[in-house]
Formats: sequence, structure tokens, C-alpha cells
Amino acid sequence: MPNTFNRREALKTGAAASAFAGVTILASRKTLAQRQQKLIYWHLPTFTPLADDAVREQFEEFRKMAGLSEAEAAFVPTANQELIQRLSAALENDTPPDVVRLYESYVQLYRKQGHMMDVSDVVAKMQAEEGGLYESSLTAVAYDGKYWGVPFAINPWPMHVRMDVLEEHGLDYPKTWDEFVETCLKIQKPPFYGYGMDLGLTSDATDNIMQICWCFGGKTFNADGTPAFDNEGNVAGFTFINEMYNEHGIIPRGVIGNGDTAWNNKAYQSGQVAFIQNPTSVYAYLSGEDPELMKKTGLFGVPEGPAGAVNQIDTWSLGLFTQSPYPDLAKGLAAHLMQPSLYNEVITKTNGRFVPVYPNLFNDPWWTSRPEFSQFIEIADSGVPVSYEAPPTPTAGEVLATNVIPEAMQLVLVDGVDPAEAVAEVQQKIVAIHERLG
Repeated sequence: MPNTFNRREALKTGAAASAFAGVTILASRKTLAQRQQKLIYWHLPTFTPLADDAVREQFEEFRKMAGLSEAEAAFVPTANQELIQRLSAALENDTPPDVVRLYESYVQLYRKQGHMMDVSDVVAKMQAEEGGLYESSLTAVAYDGKYWGVPFAINPWPMHVRMDVLEEHGLDYPKTWDEFVETCLKIQKPPFYGYGMDLGLTSDATDNIMQICWCFGGKTFNADGTPAFDNEGNVAGFTFINEMYNEHGIIPRGVIGNGDTAWNNKAYQSGQVAFIQNPTSVYAYLSGEDPELMKKTGLFGVPEGPAGAVNQIDTWSLGLFTQSPYPDLAKGLAAHLMQPSLYNEVITKTNGRFVPVYPNLFNDPWWTSRPEFSQFIEIADSGVPVSYEAPPTPTAGEVLATNVIPEAMQLVLVDGVDPAEAVAEVQQKIVAIHERLG
């Protein structure tokens, strides 16, 4: 590459940033022009060092293409459990990163607060790739005909299953939730428990609770985004979870005091439970740290309830903040990272942690040679977000961040509050959030 290759030409070259040709990246926002770095990327771990290294290399590649010195660009590893607290503080001080990976509802929450950059031009380039993008990944970041996040990955939430334990007892994977309870009772012997369900004050607990409620006919919102938590399906789901915890004893009781989103990961990885429902961060971790346990692990869709089997997905996206002093650099980085060839390198190195937002990438031999992921394509296409029946919304983001659903569930489990009363209380809290956020 010749020494005269400047920043603007770097962004013009290749698909990485063709959306920004003709825009001079040196025109910064005056309010933050005093910041030393022109590009700050907070990197959340992917659970596999190889994938993390690939992202860092791609960041460095873009830095050099854009003509930025090492001092002008920062790659900042950021722990997932610290993200929201750190980001909230940064936003309060008007100093967020330029780019960070965000959970679906947080994109909409920060968009409502005026922090998310319109990235419709980047997404349009991605849609133009052969095969386009999964519709669910677009729905997660869409509002008012525009896109406010760059779709990065889809997370199916399969049930991780100790197949060796089932085989030892001559059992198949249960087809219904009632059979699931019976299976857990047959195989568990405390301190080895059947179900590592997260019931702490965490976002994963909200996900695990609602996954069961959906199978009983529950939901959090109507399709138009209005709160609809107070329904018979959610009451039935809360009742069933209470029975699993207090009557059948198939869930470790210590989970109540948990505040760690990785609690269920650790419970499965350390051999304390036979089932967890979680994104495949667990499976990806095992591939590198415990291949023997990985070989014993099966991945399945959830059992059926009275309303059928409703599987969960969530969507992660790259969020670009309006406070960025060099917005075209932020967009250029996002476009660079999402080139299918570079992106596929990262996704496959996550060992199944993330499902690609480009359907065509499922044709890669990495996926076609692994039958354990055979259900992922269907789940990615038909799964629903935690905001079901609505797409992700600002209200859903705050509901997730404030743990109002697991708080209510704990009232049932610990204090004996009637499930119908707890569900009605959640409805009131969600309505208040919805009225405040609009």
C-alpha cells in the first residue's frame, strides 16, 4: 500500500466502507473534537479467544486503512456484566464509545434516548449481499423506517442437555415440560440437579422465565408494543416455575441469591446440573476448555407446553453513538467488520456462540459438518425475542435492565405470593415504564 494512501481513500477502497465514499472523515463534531482518540471500540468477549483475536486484528486492519495512529484508535475489552453500568456512566458524562455490541432491547432504549446513530446506509449495504439478512435481525434494530443498529449476530437459546446422563437412565430428551420435570426427578441426585434455571436478578432470568411462560400461552407485550403481561399464560408459567422450584425441587435453591448472568453457564460447565437453557456461549466455552463435556452435550429446542414449543432468539447489534466526534469512522469500522468474508471468520471461530445474520453463511462447511447445530437455522428463522409478541422496544429494554420480572418471580418462590398477584404487579410496573418512555 503506497504511503500516500490517505484516510478518505481508505474508506473509499473496497466494500468495507463504500457507503461513505465522498465523506471526509476528518470533519469531527466540535463538541468532542478535543478527545484524543478518533475511534473507540468497546469489545465484548465472544467466549473464544480465537474469535476475540480475529476481531482485534480486523480492528487493527481498519485502523491502518483509515490512517489512524495507535494513539488515535482504542480497542477496549469490556466485560459483559459490566457493560450497562459502564455505559450508563459514560452516557451521563457524554463520553460513550463510538461502537459497542449491544443486546437488542438496549439498541431501542438508547435510540429512544437519542444516543443511537442512524445506520441505515450500512445496513442497506449488508442487505444487498447475496441472500440478504435474517428478517429478525432487521426487526430488532428498526424504527420509523430506519435502522438504529448494525445487525451482528442472532442467538438461539437452545436447551443444553447432558446426553450421557439421559442415556445412563435410558431416557430420551423430553417432549413436553411435564415430561421434563419427570425426567429431572429421575436423573437428579442433589447436589446434582435437573435444571439450572436462572431465577436470580439477572437478564438471563427474565429470558428463562419468559421462555416457559410463552409455552403456556404467555407474553409481555401485544404486537403493537402495548404492555400485556397480565394474562393467564404468564400466571400458568409462574405457577409451573414455582412447582419446579418449591414442590419438585429440580432447581438449585441457591440460584435465588444469584446476580451473575453467567451463573447457569458455570452450573452446567462444573457438572452441577443436567439441563440449562442458554445461548451457546456454554457450548463454545466447552469446545476449548472441556471437549469431553462438549461431546456429552446435546442442543435441542425447548419442550412443548400447552401453547406448543416457542423458542427464543435474541439479536446482538453494533451500536454506534451519536456522540461520536468522527461518525464516518464509526460507520466505516462497522461496515468493515460486517463484510461477509471477515465476519464469517469471526462467527465460525466463536464455535457456535453466534449464528450469522447472513443466512447464506450457513452454507459454510463449519455449519454443514456439525449436525448438532441442525435446529439452529429453524430457530434463527422462527424464534421470538424476549419482548414477544412485540419487536424489541425501549420499554422492553428497561424491563430487562431493571429485572422487574425475576423480582416478581422471587416474591412467588420465596414469599409465597400468589402467581396471579405477582403477574398483575409486573403489569403495573411495565405500564408505568411504557407511559414514561412512550
